[in-house]
This record gives sequence, structure tokens and C-alpha cells, in this order.
Amino acid sequence: MTGTELTESLQRHRKLLVALFVLVIVGLLGFFAYDKYQRHQLERAGVLYSELAESLAQGKNDMARASAETLVQSYPSTAYASMARFYLARLDIDAKQMAKAEAQLQRLVATDDLPTGMHGLARAALARLYLQQGKNQQVLQLLQKIDPAYTAIDWELRGDAQNALGKTQEALDDYRKATAALPATDPYLAYLQMKMANLGASG
Repeated sequence: MTGTELTESLQRHRKLLVALFVLVIVGLLGFFAYDKYQRHQLERAGVLYSELAESLAQGKNDMARASAETLVQSYPSTAYASMARFYLARLDIDAKQMAKAEAQLQRLVATDDLPTGMHGLARAALARLYLQQGKNQQVLQLLQKIDPAYTAIDWELRGDAQNALGKTQEALDDYRKATAALPATDPYLAYLQMKMANLGASG
């Protein structure tokens, strides 16, 4: 294509080219504006989380709850909101509001994009809450699949549920699996062995 032909082609398609250029500019401006908004959201969530932690440390539970609820409602897509749910569950348990605590933990367990390790922690916390309420079958259902990062904890909680259901052999089997997941020097082994001894076994 000669220079003249190129010029004529540009002239013919100048409206389309201008439109495309405008779209690119608008897209870039939108991207940077959204990125700035996301950073602002994360920074604000971080401030609220600091306020939450500080309020809890000072025993100001009402202020801590307010910060946690704001995080969950206004910044739900941040990791801070997920951590705030743990605090809300803890505050609800302290206030004997078990149904509310259960709902917070269930929401965490159902969330796929939690920070590393938090999903297993949420499952363990929910399982313990179920045990406190005598919901032993729910424990077994929740822990059907063992989390590799929480192997010993999951098996122990399953053992506790089996024991509460009167299934002694199943409880012993789960406790043994819990001990097998721990290093031989782990002091927690003694506690698990005590649980097994109470069921008439030594390990």
C-alpha cells in the first residue's frame, strides 16, 4: 500500500479509528479508577480491622462488633471481612448466641476464596460449636473429607463426635488416625492418648 492509499484509507475510516481510540482511553481510565477504588477499599478495611483488634484487646466488645459488622457489610470481598466473621462468631458464642455464631462459621465454610488455612480453621471451629451443642452427626458430615492441613484436628473432632454418639470403636479409630498424623515428639499426643485410655485403649 502506497502512502497515498494509506492516507485515503485512514480518511475513509477516521470515524471508526476515533471511536476505537476513545474506547481504549475510556477503558484505561475505567481500569485505573477501579484499581484506585479497590486500593481505597482495602485500605479502609485494614483501618477498620485494626480498630476491631484494638477494641477486642481493650474489652470493648460493642465497638469491636460494630467494626466487624461494618467490615462484613461494606467490604465483603476483602480478607478482612472473612477474619471479621471469626470475631463475630467468637462474640456471639460469648453472648450465648449460638445460632448466630453457627451462621457466621457456616458462611466461612461455604466461601471458596478464603486466605490460606482459614477454610480448615473455620471447619474446625464450626465442628467444635456443633460438639458443644450435641450436634454430633453434623460434625461427622462436616468432616467427611479430612483437610490435609488439619489432619490431626479433624480426626480428633470426628473421634469426639463418635464418642458422644456411643460409637467407642469408631472413636478409637479416629483418635488413632489423629495420633498417626502427629510427630512422635508432639506433646499433644499425650492428650489424645488420655482420650483413648478413657475409652479402654492405650493407643
